[in-house]
Amino acid sequence: MPSNFSVELANLAAAVAPLRELFEHDTRRHEWLAFDVCGIHADFSRQRVDPDVFGALMSLVSDAGVAHKREQMFSGVAINSTENRAVQHVALRSSGSDDTKKDLARRSREAAIELARQIRENTEIDTVINIGIGGSDLGPQMVVRALRKFCNGPTVHFVSNIDPADLDSVIDTADPHRTIVVVSSKTFTTLETMENAARAREWMMSAGVEWSEHCVAVTSSCERAVEWGVKKEHCLEFFDWVGGRFSVSSVIGFAVMLAIGDEHFAEFLDGMHQMDRHFSDSPWERNLPVVHAALWYLNAAVHQYPTVAVIPYSHDLARLPAFLQQLVMESNGKGVTIDGQKVTHATSPVVWGESGTNSQHAFFQMIHQGTQVVPVEFISTVRPMGHDQHTHDLLIANLIAQSEALAAGSQGVSSHQDFPGNRPSSVLLLDELSPRCLGALVAMYEHSVAVQGWLLNVNSFDQFGVELGKDLAKKTAQSIAQGTPDESQTMTHPLMKWFLERRKNFS
Repeated sequence: MPSNFSVELANLAAAVAPLRELFEHDTRRHEWLAFDVCGIHADFSRQRVDPDVFGALMSLVSDAGVAHKREQMFSGVAINSTENRAVQHVALRSSGSDDTKKDLARRSREAAIELARQIRENTEIDTVINIGIGGSDLGPQMVVRALRKFCNGPTVHFVSNIDPADLDSVIDTADPHRTIVVVSSKTFTTLETMENAARAREWMMSAGVEWSEHCVAVTSSCERAVEWGVKKEHCLEFFDWVGGRFSVSSVIGFAVMLAIGDEHFAEFLDGMHQMDRHFSDSPWERNLPVVHAALWYLNAAVHQYPTVAVIPYSHDLARLPAFLQQLVMESNGKGVTIDGQKVTHATSPVVWGESGTNSQHAFFQMIHQGTQVVPVEFISTVRPMGHDQHTHDLLIANLIAQSEALAAGSQGVSSHQDFPGNRPSSVLLLDELSPRCLGALVAMYEHSVAVQGWLLNVNSFDQFGVELGKDLAKKTAQSIAQGTPDESQTMTHPLMKWFLERRKNFS
């Protein structure tokens, strides 16, 4: 268990009464387990906690030094100890300029906003292709889709996969003369991104388009981008104290600016800033990111539920589970503690999900009656995302009914129809899917992930686990290009040999 793991907490959690009994004995349960913060109503009353467990969780938050670590993060201390970097994505949405990082973030944002305005005002541009992967794709893509109703600029497409079909599906129908390509890569060396960018450049240049006028680089390596052919004034800089999965509020959000405009992007940042302030100033027991993190920690590390399903009852939030997969699992899917000791407990849960009500007709059978307990996070809005109040009400009726069914269960006429119940879920209802509310939601998840990492005693801000496969891929690509398997890769040598022989049939 974590070094700060409380045996008392484990014993208390094991003794919690079933959810049905908890509600029978405490009719005011929702009053201390529901929150209204920054346009988000969070209802945790169907989580498997009672006052004793909740109190023990809040004590654990204090004992883990979360207050001190939060202060270090906000003040710019290099809390990413394995890379000796500060973690200051919060500086990206602060309106002040009282320190160097906030001033850098402000000037970088202003440059991006001005360039976005120029592109949006150019009537000859109607298409944007954002080429990036990981944090350079998942966050901006999720936000642009979620804020569909606010998109009033050029159509933004996202390309991340090195599979040529991904880029082909966009350029097959786009006009290169009316297109801007945004290459988003922190190092400007990411294999998938740079290969796709090179193909996009070839597509444009073969059509007689002046590449340097139609390309924007979003990177911390502006010199490398200029060497690659991007105009200096088209290079938007972000910084090594911003992790990729925490970067949507940086110039990585340039595609978002292009889609929704600077005023709506400012509202998005303001929603994040308001949540930052709430996280910084609120007591633990009423602090939304802290309580959210504590409950995810309880389910993963104490109850040892291996997964969590994120189910947005919102067509426009369909990419939220994918965004959270990186944010949560790349941050806290670690096998060593922050001081390098082997972890002996569960860390990050596997995050997965799909939009409701589609998910009800896919995997809810397993969630309700399967042998694994899967905590569920339901997310939706009070205001309809579409134009019909009646169908939106039906959507919310399904969300509430599923949360009730998971908690209460039901005894059928045969064992095949029994629903065991006592399965935890949370509900997050946004007032509306607006830039401000969405910004608050994203910031809530960012801070929750950080707190979960502090409780688990892991470094949430490095990601060395993605490197080995990337390094081997470069070596393997050389072998494919040479047509000769690499003898050192003994575990995949026969597979490589088979592929090289087989592909001759399709050349």
